[in-house]
Amino acid sequence: MFHSLMIFHIVISVLLIVLVLLQFGKGAEAGLLSGGAGDSTFTGTQQGNILGKITTILAVLFLGNSILLAKIQSTKSSSSILDGEAPIAAPLNNDAMMPKAQETKAPEAAAPAETKKEETK
Repeated sequence: MFHSLMIFHIVISVLLIVLVLLQFGKGAEAGLLSGGAGDSTFTGTQQGNILGKITTILAVLFLGNSILLAKIQSTKSSSSILDGEAPIAAPLNNDAMMPKAQETKAPEAAAPAETKKEETK
C-alpha cells in the first residue's frame, strides 16, 4: 500500500508541475502550448477555468496524499534516527570560541593608531 501511494504521489507531482507550467500568467500573451501564435485553439476563457480546476484538484490530492503518507510512515517506526545521538552544547556566538590570547591582542592593535593621530597633531 505504501509503495502504491508513493507512485501515486509521484504521478500527482509530475502532473501538478506540468499543469502549472501550462497555465497562462497574468498579462502573458503566449503560453507554453500556443508557441507564440496569436490565434490558437487553446486560447479563451475555458482554458483558464479547466486548468485552474484540475490544478486545484491535483493540489488537494497532493496535500491529502502527503498527510496520508506521513501518517503511515509515523506508525511504521516509533523511533527517530537522532534518538541515539548525544546532544552537543555549542556556543551561541563566535566570541565564545575565540581564545583568550586573541582577545587581549585586539585592544592593543587599536592603540598604535591612536598614537599616530596624536603625533600628527
